Amino acid sequence: MKAITNYVSLFFAALILVLVKPALGQEESASTQSGTSITVNKNRYRYTSSSNGMEFSIEMRGKIEVTDDDRDIKTISDDGYLEVSKTVFGSKRTIVIESQGGGKMKKEYYEGRTLSSWDNGKAWLSEILPEIVRSTGISAESRVNRFYKQGGTAAVLAEINRIENDAVRIQYANLLMKKPLQTSEYTSIIKSVTGHVDSDHYKSEFLKTNINKFLQSKESTTAVLAATQAIDSDHYKTLVIKEALSGDAVAPENVAVILQTAGKMDSDHYITEVLTYLLNKSDFSDATLAELINTTKTIESDHYKTVVLTKALDKPNISKAAYQRLVESAKDIESDHYLTQVINHMLEKQLTAETLSGVVTVLGTIESDHYRADVLSTLLRKQGLTDSQFTSVLNLCGSMGSDHYKSQVLQKALSGSPSDAKTITILQTAKSIESDHYLTEVLLAIAPKIKTSNSALKDAYRETAKSISSETYYGKALRAID
Repeated sequence: MKAITNYVSLFFAALILVLVKPALGQEESASTQSGTSITVNKNRYRYTSSSNGMEFSIEMRGKIEVTDDDRDIKTISDDGYLEVSKTVFGSKRTIVIESQGGGKMKKEYYEGRTLSSWDNGKAWLSEILPEIVRSTGISAESRVNRFYKQGGTAAVLAEINRIENDAVRIQYANLLMKKPLQTSEYTSIIKSVTGHVDSDHYKSEFLKTNINKFLQSKESTTAVLAATQAIDSDHYKTLVIKEALSGDAVAPENVAVILQTAGKMDSDHYITEVLTYLLNKSDFSDATLAELINTTKTIESDHYKTVVLTKALDKPNISKAAYQRLVESAKDIESDHYLTQVINHMLEKQLTAETLSGVVTVLGTIESDHYRADVLSTLLRKQGLTDSQFTSVLNLCGSMGSDHYKSQVLQKALSGSPSDAKTITILQTAKSIESDHYLTEVLLAIAPKIKTSNSALKDAYRETAKSISSETYYGKALRAID
């Protein structure tokens, strides 16, 4: 008996993968390391296993129902049959049960090729069938109906807990969910089923399949999200979360838990998938956006963090709190390339003085003169800066090493007719340019304004020109304002 049970268990650990899915239109086959093979052809299933002189096989077709004691076959659909065979060192036993139509069955038992008494076959079937039944989807619907009639949800859950195969557990659980259950029962069902299922795949399938029912109450929703957090695979967590978010309206407290779950994921890819999926929803509160942006701090990849932050910036009417959290998250971006992308995206909208101050602070972390010049130019072009802010921006320009990029930024600062105070700041910053060529280039660009301005600006211009070493360039700069 123990040997039979072991073989049956081995069989159904693999067979259930095909038993619980719809019949295929073409033949498929698979084999395992333990010497087993499975063939699926339409609705016909065949399993064989061999090891140490012992062979075990099951072949079946159609809908099969067992008796209430799980020890005999009660009915087989008109096109169905079941064949079970076991061979031990050449000694073979076989049971064949076929539908004869109209509810009639033909049951035969063979020892070798010899037809033997069905009484012996019935006794053997009664030994192995309970294990087969619990290891497969055979008669699952009728068995769920039976247990539910006997003891309701608790009785079905008790039977599910006795089943060892995750796929069969979920098959039974999904059948239970089709019963006229009370919403108050959902929480215990979620906890019981997911607590006994090891496979992340089957946990996620169960939660996804029944998500619309589970989200009907706060208690069962909480249970779903707790079960999702317990899933090890970020891939399967993401599948459940996206299913939970697919409805028209998701409660803010549920979104908060989802964000917590996403923040604990190891995979930046899947964190990003969850956050961008959430960002695609139109019903979005300021608090939710701020918390979502805060979650990006858990993303290590600069690329993925940039994907989420730039998408978040496309949301309308971003709150002050959301901008603050975005700046804080951007500080962690190490790549000058990606940081420039995020800040330039921010600068597409008019920012508050406080947000601009935070942006300027982040700009100081950009080491590349190319990218710093890019962002400073965008900032000067897109944002209306106070004199104080303007000075802070040009200080960042002056600390760059490249005279070429300094001259680019300073010439960009000249656009828009800067005030006298800002013009003086430009001239003072230009003194940091060591190249006579680039310094003269900046002075020539500012000369038309200086030529018609007051003496204070002209004096500042001449003071900056004194930094030019070349007599040729110096003379050219002074002639430009005479």
